[in-house]
Order: sequence, then C-alpha cells, then structure tokens
Amino acid sequence: MARILQVKPHFPYPPHQGTRRVSLSLLGDLASAHEVLYLCQRETRAEAALIPEVERLGARVVAPLMPNKRSPLHRALYKLQNQALARIQRRPPICYYWSNQVLRGALERWSREFRPDLTILESWETFPLRRSIRHGRAVLLAHDAAFQIRERAAAAATDPAERRRRARRSQREKALEVASWALYDAILTLTEADRHTIEQELALRCAAGTTATDQRAPTPESPSDGTRAAAGPAPAVHLPPVRHLPMPVAEAFFEFSRPPQLGQRVGFLGTFRADFNRDALEHLLRDLWPAIRARVPQAELIVAGNGYEGPLREGVLQAGGRWLGFVDDLRAYYESIDLLLVPLRFGAGLRIRILEALAAAAPVVASPIAVASLGLTDGEQYREAETPAEVATAVAALLADPAAAQAMGRRGRDWCRREHGPEVIRPRRLAVIDELLVGSATA
Repeated sequence: MARILQVKPHFPYPPHQGTRRVSLSLLGDLASAHEVLYLCQRETRAEAALIPEVERLGARVVAPLMPNKRSPLHRALYKLQNQALARIQRRPPICYYWSNQVLRGALERWSREFRPDLTILESWETFPLRRSIRHGRAVLLAHDAAFQIRERAAAAATDPAERRRRARRSQREKALEVASWALYDAILTLTEADRHTIEQELALRCAAGTTATDQRAPTPESPSDGTRAAAGPAPAVHLPPVRHLPMPVAEAFFEFSRPPQLGQRVGFLGTFRADFNRDALEHLLRDLWPAIRARVPQAELIVAGNGYEGPLREGVLQAGGRWLGFVDDLRAYYESIDLLLVPLRFGAGLRIRILEALAAAAPVVASPIAVASLGLTDGEQYREAETPAEVATAVAALLADPAAAQAMGRRGRDWCRREHGPEVIRPRRLAVIDELLVGSATA
C-alpha cells in the first residue's frame, strides 16, 4: 500500500459535472488499494458539510476555503491581484485562481507531513502548484489537451476579427500548456487520442530545443506571485511518460431501465459553464432545430444543465422546448427523453455524458467532434451527424422507428459495459498507478 495525494483545485461534490465524476471515480479506485489524502478547495462555506460524502470513498479529505470566499473585500482584492498577475506574466487568470496561496500552503504542508509516494494534480492550469510538491513523484491528470478546444473554438468563430483574436490567444496558451506538461514526472490522460497528442507535442518541443527558460514558460521554481526566480543553468528538456487512464461509468447508469418510447422528445444535456456546450446549444437552436422540426413537426426539445441563466434559455422556450436547469436525478432525465443530441462543434477530452447515455441505453445522435476518441461505430452504438440535414435525418429516423432506436440503445449499453464498466476499468487503472509507483520507488 502506497501513500497517494490527489489534488483538485475545487470541491468535487455533488458530482453533477463530468470533471467531478472523473475525480471522484479516480479517488474511489485509489482508496480501494492505497492510503489516499484528497486535497481540494471549498468554494462555499456550506460545502464543509459535504466532506463526509467524499470521505465515504475511503480517503481523508482536506478542503480549505478559497481565499476569495472569506468576504466581499477578499473577493475584490483577490480578483484584482489575479488580473494583474495574469497581465504581467501573460498567463490565464484561472492559473492564479486555482493555484492560490491557500492551496499552495496546504499542499506544501501535506506534502511534507503525509510524505506521499505519488501526488496527482488535476488540470494543467494548476502547474504553479508543482513547486509545492516536496516528496515523491508529481503526476498530472490532464482531463484533455485543452489547447485543442481553443483552436477549434477559434475555427468555429464566424466573425473574422474574433477568429483572429481567439487564434492568437490559442497559440499563446498552447505554448504555456505544452511547457507545463514538461514539469511533471508523468502524465495521465482520459483518452488514447489525448495521450498521443501530448506525446507528439512534447516530442516537437524537445526537437525544437525548447527549454523552460522562456520567461513566460512555467518551471517548478517559477514563483506564481509575480516575483522572479534567481537565474540558473538551463534545465534539460524533459519528456515525461504519458499513460492512458481509462474512465469508468458508474454502475448506476447500467441499472437504468428505460421505458418504451413515449414521444418525440430530443434531449440536450451539458454543463453551461463550458463554452463548447453553450456554443453547441446556440448552434442547435439556430441551425439544427429548424431542420429537425421541418422533418418532425411534433419534436420537443428538453434541455438540462447547470451554470447558465441567459438568452439561450429564452431561445429554448421560444422554440417550444423545456428548460430544466440543473437535474439531480439523471435516471428521471433519461426516462424523459427519447434520444440525446450532442452537436458539439469544438471540444476535447472525454465526453462523459455520451458514455453515461450509452450505459443508460439512450439512443445518441452526435457530431464527429463529440465522439472523437471514443471508439464508437456509427450506426451500431450511435448515429453520427453534423450538418442540419444530417442531424434532421438521423433524429427523424430514430424517432420514427422506436424498435430500431431501442436496439441501438441496447448495443450502446453492451459496448459501454465491455469498454467502460467499473469492474473492467478499476484493475486497468490500478495497474497504471502501480507502474507510476514503481517509477517512484526507483527514482
């Protein structure tokens, strides 16, 4: 049994976002075989009451309150400080928001007292925390290759000036993201495609002779408070090993019992804090829904997701749809729709909502971007569609033939059970962690 410190920049419960479910599923698997300390930050004082829910997975939880949540004055000062640092160092503000002095101090303390064999940091933007890891190996859990989201978002922009602005920002932040990967002893990805991308980008960086001496590139010694580190010899270019850490789907989704098709209800599900989900819903309302209604006049749109109050909600209602907001009971949601539509135009990483829909035996219509890296077969486990005509045709065909839709849903569930069932994934994930622990012992 090893000691593992898992670090997430925000509180993971309740698990109503895909990134939270990723973190909690990994925590449960790690705690089944190792001694685990889970370090995160609370964004509200009320989240303190939820710590026992996370500890039920078998780990000790340390969750200090974020510094900007102490008072309105703290919030204003914190925002000004982070904005100033972001401008000076030309880094995304979220790097400072997530890697603040409270979390840095907690990480330094527990790295010293807990003496973990392995410390797993989630999300590349937490790279300023790398310098606070004082014991064992430092591993990054990359939820995606984030620069790909920004590149695809730039390409999807319709205004030329906005497209150029997004492209410049994407190029700048890509260089920072790739440089941050080189800080770690190993990297974990949720998909094989992201593993390949990160390996390729690191190799290109190495071949170009790029080192961490660029003043904007992160280094383990670079302070995150805007001060300059002392000059020293240029470090060697580092190529950390990159390993695929597959994602399980919770057993509860496989236990969903979908009723027979009752109507012509099209579901859209997503966390609207993510720009790619907001863009997908806007695209659906503007471009896809008119084509769907032309083919299926009685089709009804049912939208669920948290983190948004704005004009898109009104757009759904004006289209005759239902806006559910945050739904706590996904079983009830999947029972209320006849298919799930995922028309992403950009994004990266693992589309957890698609895996969960498949496990629930819900028919899925998705864009190529949405299913990239999942390994699904069009027409077997889902229907692929991108243009308005393609989407309307796929949706109309499934709604018109409930038996075929249910058969595809069953095939999707069977595939998901084979590829992402928890009893299949846990041994594979623990084997990856064991490989990294062996490296820690020999380092």
